[in-house]
Amino acid sequence: MYDSHNSPVIGIDLGTTFSAVARWTGEDADVYSPKGERTMQSVVFYDEKTDKFIFGRTAFMSGMLKPENLCIGVKRLMDNKDAKVTLGGKEYSPIDISSMILKSLYSNVKGMFPEGVYDASGAVVTVPYYFKAHQCENTAEAAKKAGLNLVGILQEPIAAAFAYGLHHSSKDTVRNENILVFDLGGGTFDITLFKIVEDRENIKFEVLAIGGDDRLGGLDFDNSFMKYILDKEGIDLDECDNERMKKIGLQKLMDSVTKSKEALSSTDSVFMGVPDVIPGVHIDNEYTREDFEESISNYLEEIKAILKSTLNAANIDPKDIDKVLKVGGSSKIPAMDMIIEEVVGRGKTYSDIDPSLCVAQGAAIYGAYLTNNLAIDKKITIETTTAHALGVEDSNGSMVVLIHQNQKTPARKTLTFTTDEDNSTEIDVEVYQGASRIAKQNAHIGTVKIKGLVPKPKYELQIKITFEVGKEQMVKVTVEQEESNIKHTEMLKLA
Repeated sequence: MYDSHNSPVIGIDLGTTFSAVARWTGEDADVYSPKGERTMQSVVFYDEKTDKFIFGRTAFMSGMLKPENLCIGVKRLMDNKDAKVTLGGKEYSPIDISSMILKSLYSNVKGMFPEGVYDASGAVVTVPYYFKAHQCENTAEAAKKAGLNLVGILQEPIAAAFAYGLHHSSKDTVRNENILVFDLGGGTFDITLFKIVEDRENIKFEVLAIGGDDRLGGLDFDNSFMKYILDKEGIDLDECDNERMKKIGLQKLMDSVTKSKEALSSTDSVFMGVPDVIPGVHIDNEYTREDFEESISNYLEEIKAILKSTLNAANIDPKDIDKVLKVGGSSKIPAMDMIIEEVVGRGKTYSDIDPSLCVAQGAAIYGAYLTNNLAIDKKITIETTTAHALGVEDSNGSMVVLIHQNQKTPARKTLTFTTDEDNSTEIDVEVYQGASRIAKQNAHIGTVKIKGLVPKPKYELQIKITFEVGKEQMVKVTVEQEESNIKHTEMLKLA
């Protein structure tokens, strides 16, 4: 029997700046509040005195004096598992750091219960829809390294749609809605357009289009606002020749900038006082919401452009969007409401789910669904689209696309290629994911090695390559060459 209290499948929103953990109680998704906080800063600090790592707000504050031992925003490094993060003189990979954060999140939840009582039976960890295959794989590896029984990786907008869809579902609910998920967190931006169709027997979540940028979010806003303030104050950090004092000053200023940014979401102006940004140089001034919006104006234009292009890709008129769900802490910035109103229309933003918590809640719902513990009479169906184009590299280094971005899954496409050298007996089919015309500028998904080709002059052999993408987000690559009696198939994981 499913124990939703002591042994649930948990949902984890592993965010760039904040993370959260939730469970499905049997009736709703409940976010845990260890130490009285429903979210934890995704920050790691190495404490040299104790030779231990600390996490969350305590880690961030400790980093004020030892910024060289602090790691913030590791999620942005998940596209390169070989990247190095140095803490306490030792090197760690982004997977290592992410696994530490996940382990700390889970440990905090376990600490809410008597020893030996709580043991989650599984976990679903979320990722941005715009993450590529290797970023999803690295996240899964971090979860397993943290000791979690990973039962699924779920895209954040789908999690938010689950949280909204199940929150408003009842036995008699009937609806047909176009939902826009506007997901802007600390490090990534996702736009996902859904159709939710529900009757007395079924709930269908259909992804119509996606767009976004995995390098756009609150961290960029913080850095832009900080640079704006330094320019306004006439402070040149290079005047400080003490590198450690410069880092400490920057950390203090960043803490004040972050708090001011958050305050400017609910007030028109804020006082900023920061002593010794560099020794003997202080900030003692008032900044307005207009100052903040001016500092991030280029990002606001980029967000607006992504929103418009995503709607165009779905071929949907903005007037046909019924509701907008805002997800992520940065979605609370008032300028985002102005963009949404300008592009989509007024009065469509839905605020009955918490932007900071709904992803963890949706992940918990999905975890219960995967393990047949959702206890809902209706059949749930998810229809997805491809987040990125898929293709192969040709002899010129170009990306030849077989499956396009925003193509509904399952999807299938066959193209015919040939050899570009005389008497080739083997080829490597390099599979890539991304939008660049240059193959190597995209994410490398895998290599399909083909041997035993009949030797022929170049351009004479016809080699058929077929891509098939299923709803489980795997790409099936089949290579066929009739004269050589070759038909080779491999499965490559996308998420």
